[in-house]
Amino acid sequence: MGFWDNVRGLFSSRQEQAPDQAAPNSDSQSAQRVAFQPTDEFFDKLTEKPNSAGVVTTADTILTITAFWRAINIIAGVIASMPFDIYRLEESKRVKLLNHPVARLIKRAPNEYVTKFDFFQTMILHLCVHGNFYAAIDRNAATGYPFRLTILEPNNVKIDINARNQVVYEYHKDRGVKIRYLYDRVIHVSGLGWDSLNGLSILDTFKDSFGTAIANQEYLSSFYKNGAHVSGVVTVPTALTDDSYKRMSQSWDSRYGGVKNRAKTAILEQGASYQRIGLNPNEAGSTDAKKMTVADIARITGVPQFLLEDLDRATFNNIEHLGLLFVTYTILPLCQNISAELTRKLLLERELDNHEIEPDLHILMRADTENRAKLIESMMKWGIINRDEARAMEGLNPIEDGSGQAYYVPMNMVDPTKAEVNDDDSNNDNANDDDNDNQ
Repeated sequence: MGFWDNVRGLFSSRQEQAPDQAAPNSDSQSAQRVAFQPTDEFFDKLTEKPNSAGVVTTADTILTITAFWRAINIIAGVIASMPFDIYRLEESKRVKLLNHPVARLIKRAPNEYVTKFDFFQTMILHLCVHGNFYAAIDRNAATGYPFRLTILEPNNVKIDINARNQVVYEYHKDRGVKIRYLYDRVIHVSGLGWDSLNGLSILDTFKDSFGTAIANQEYLSSFYKNGAHVSGVVTVPTALTDDSYKRMSQSWDSRYGGVKNRAKTAILEQGASYQRIGLNPNEAGSTDAKKMTVADIARITGVPQFLLEDLDRATFNNIEHLGLLFVTYTILPLCQNISAELTRKLLLERELDNHEIEPDLHILMRADTENRAKLIESMMKWGIINRDEARAMEGLNPIEDGSGQAYYVPMNMVDPTKAEVNDDDSNNDNANDDDNDNQ
């Protein structure tokens, strides 16, 4: 039995001997202060083993991978920049509700400490690293509407099923404080998972890929720190005294160690000879490993490689298409996941049948002015939108005289069920029919 196994057993025995703590009366947002009792997850973190690359991957270390940092910033920036609106669904239209009680939380600030942008940016960071995002909901006792959203640290949340077969979120705060929330008091946006409740941790699932990238970075840092091209073994024909060994070691490090001394010519004395050992970055395939890291990060996050500054296979012809694929296969599913959770947790039960929270995806086209102009022109041409609606898409006010409410269609567009038949043409058609019958 190892050291940590003994410590684990010591805490377990103390827990068995201690009297039970008073349990909360209900699971709906109750808190209790208990003595510190390390969990299995706590000991697993202390005894964490390195991955196959020989390095330990944590939430902090994987963010040092430049491609991963950039990918998360791109996704988080796109989602956080999109406006989320509340709509009431009617028989023939959707009405945007600007004064809904929840609108302030998702459009301005979820609480007094963070902005809407910070909230959604943190949401994406937690999703891309831990596979889960949690935020506690504080509701107004009188109306039932939420008035505050508080982000929870995903590593400190444990999901449980209570005696009434309800999902309960147990949040472990500092100093042994635990808070239990019922499922309707927590926003939980989860990624891909086995039970549709817990998202798989990206950090744990791809720890080998992250570990390889981190190991490659550490190798490059160590390579340049230790002298780049003059790295090897110095041998002498006779034994050195302590003073001679110390003098030669210091002299070698000061003259040839570090990046600034790389590629210098080594001058040896006392019959010493130098033999290079190890590999340089090119021989070790470091460059290829960095490219492989970018490709792995692109596959993990769904961000195209050209957005991660890898333009090897990008052309002016396919970049636009790749950008559309990024929106279709990465941003859109993520938005649907987020909006579905916000709708069912922030709106009241009676509103779920005819209300929904959705992001405005049109904002993604604002940077592409040419295609956006073509889209608006086409929609107006075919009577899909009027001029006021087109102006609203660009953030402009309606036309004051009301003329912007008119819909226009091409002159040659005729409803066949309401087309008028010319009398002369009708008589000519009948005459032709008679002539054909006589023949």
